[in-house]
Amino acid sequence: MSLRPANGARALKTTSAPLLASTAGDRTRSAKAGLMRQLAGFLKGAINDQALRWPLLAPLALTAGAAAYMSAPFEPPWELLATPTAAVILIWAVIRRRGVSLLGLLVGMVACLGIGAIAGKIRTEMVAAPLIKEQMGPVRIEGVIAEIDASERSRRVRIDVRAIERLTPEQTPEFVRFSFKGEMPFYPGRAVACRAILSPPPRPVVPGDYEFHRDAWFQQLGAVGFSTGGCEPLAMAPPNDPLEQFSYWLGAVRRAIAEHVHAEAGEKGGGMSAAMVSGDRSFITPDDAEALRLSGLAHLLSISGVHMVLVGGIVFFIIRYLWPLAEPLALRVPTVRAAAFGAIVACTLYFGISGMEVATQRAFIIALIGFGAKLFDRPAISLRSLAIALTVVVLIQPEAVVTPGFQMSFAASGALIALYEMWPKMERSDRPGILSRIRMSIIGAAATSLVASLATMPFALHHFDRAALFSVLANIASTPVITLWTTPAAALAALAAPFGLDEPFLWLMGKSMEVVLVIARYSVEISPEFDLPRLGATGMAFAAGAIALFCVFSRRGRIFAIPPAIAAVAFWIAAPQAVGYVADDGSVFLQQEKTWLELTDWRSDNGLNPLIIGDVIEKAPCPGKGAVCWLNVDAGQAIIEPDSQSTRDGCPTSSRLTIHPTTTPSLDVDPCALVGRGGAAIDSAGGVLTMRFAQLQSGRAWTQPLYAKSPKRPASKDQ
Repeated sequence: MSLRPANGARALKTTSAPLLASTAGDRTRSAKAGLMRQLAGFLKGAINDQALRWPLLAPLALTAGAAAYMSAPFEPPWELLATPTAAVILIWAVIRRRGVSLLGLLVGMVACLGIGAIAGKIRTEMVAAPLIKEQMGPVRIEGVIAEIDASERSRRVRIDVRAIERLTPEQTPEFVRFSFKGEMPFYPGRAVACRAILSPPPRPVVPGDYEFHRDAWFQQLGAVGFSTGGCEPLAMAPPNDPLEQFSYWLGAVRRAIAEHVHAEAGEKGGGMSAAMVSGDRSFITPDDAEALRLSGLAHLLSISGVHMVLVGGIVFFIIRYLWPLAEPLALRVPTVRAAAFGAIVACTLYFGISGMEVATQRAFIIALIGFGAKLFDRPAISLRSLAIALTVVVLIQPEAVVTPGFQMSFAASGALIALYEMWPKMERSDRPGILSRIRMSIIGAAATSLVASLATMPFALHHFDRAALFSVLANIASTPVITLWTTPAAALAALAAPFGLDEPFLWLMGKSMEVVLVIARYSVEISPEFDLPRLGATGMAFAAGAIALFCVFSRRGRIFAIPPAIAAVAFWIAAPQAVGYVADDGSVFLQQEKTWLELTDWRSDNGLNPLIIGDVIEKAPCPGKGAVCWLNVDAGQAIIEPDSQSTRDGCPTSSRLTIHPTTTPSLDVDPCALVGRGGAAIDSAGGVLTMRFAQLQSGRAWTQPLYAKSPKRPASKDQ
């Protein structure tokens, strides 16, 4: 044999090396192209999966439009809202005539944004009522008790005002609210005369603080204050408006139910029992309220879906089982329809005595849709029911969209519905045993609590600077108590109440609430302390968008929630954290570990503490105004020094404040320059201190000054 085959083989190996390299490159490009085709196919499939879900984005756009209006730095004029919105609606109608398309969806979303903002504008003008402009009093207030509100530290009474000393009818607010000590011997609907010191509803004193003045505007609350004496009965003709009479009667019934439940359920568990039955939280002690908040069980105090299901479900099943016994009725009206109608009536009555908060409104609307579907033999779709409830609440009360109750309620409900859709449906041929049922109940309770906690965490971090990380354990432990103890006791009490036999069942309900409080306190004790950073407004907006997309979209479409979720986490991690505040009145608050030190050198009289820093506030150990003071705080070393060159008119002191961080440049703070300008936050990012000034709203209906002293006037002009 010759050697040609070998030479030929070597020649083939040498000449084919570039060809093999080219083949490998082609394979890489082919793999990349295949991966891109798979990704494109996945995204196309994810979009196609939402064919029936796109309309559910409309309520989200309504919510975003209402939130944009409420948060705008100025009052948008009608022409800025109505004209563009009408034009967009016309464009959407033209596009719809040509068929459904992505462009039509986008234009429709823009139209919903405008409609949400217009709903806010209409609501703002509908509730317009006088506000007092300065602190006044003590003054005599004549009116009708509209409501005795809940408070953790003192009780508050809301008065439907008829007259206020020193104010003309045009200046008299619709409602005032003031705190009082002791017992209020009157019920809602009673005409009274009281004496109180009144002030305008205060605006935020530092950036990011609670905007009480905006909530007060939509409640037509023209003044707040505190009582300087008791109230006395007043002879006054009853109102002519039947709706107003019914409102007073309903408030009296609600208060009477709360007092009865509290008395029969016991002192320890009566407060929670009254709150769960009537929504009146005035019997809950501050310690119990704090334990429920920190443990993640505060949702039990808000009448929501659990309570509506309890009332409506009990009535539904009672009628369903008893209706066939009345044969003439059963032959004429189907059992399910009769039970659904009875459940709707029961939920409506319960809604009336519950205080009608946002969470209650949402639960009531969903209950109406669910039982209404049974009434008309229609299927009830949970997510669409939630979307309808969201639409109704936004159009009726658009101001609610910027409140934590609205945000946390709908976020938790949507997340739980998404969890139900994702929960594996396991078909079992055999009947599960008791141990299997217990195991599935525990897993379900844990999953429900975990999902609800994660869904509400961004809003808790933004509004309250806290998150109940161990709420899952507390909810798992309390779920059997609520399900197997509280619910049956409350149901039996409701059935026995017409016969006056509800006392033993209310006592049992109170004992179950005592167990829940024990669980809450123990959960707080064993929970480690986490110093979580606050989530800013931008991060919360991205988090809300991620939660909304995750709830609305199904199956592969939930991948679209990942980008806003990543953005929310990035903003949360990178956002600077406030280590101090300069209030609108000139007072300074500096964080020192778990407490806040208050520096009062620059503070004017009648100043307010920022609500955002909580109640753990201590006076700084400084000698007094104008004296040198050195303090070690989280921001570094704070030094107060007198400076004669900084004296200005209207500034109560000539002191100067300088904060020296450990490694970065110092920060000079001039509190007097911020008086009346909304204050500022002292932020720390990487050890660098900066000032974040308040962005004041201008021209808004609810914008009012802080508490101010009323000028001294001659007695002859006090009319």
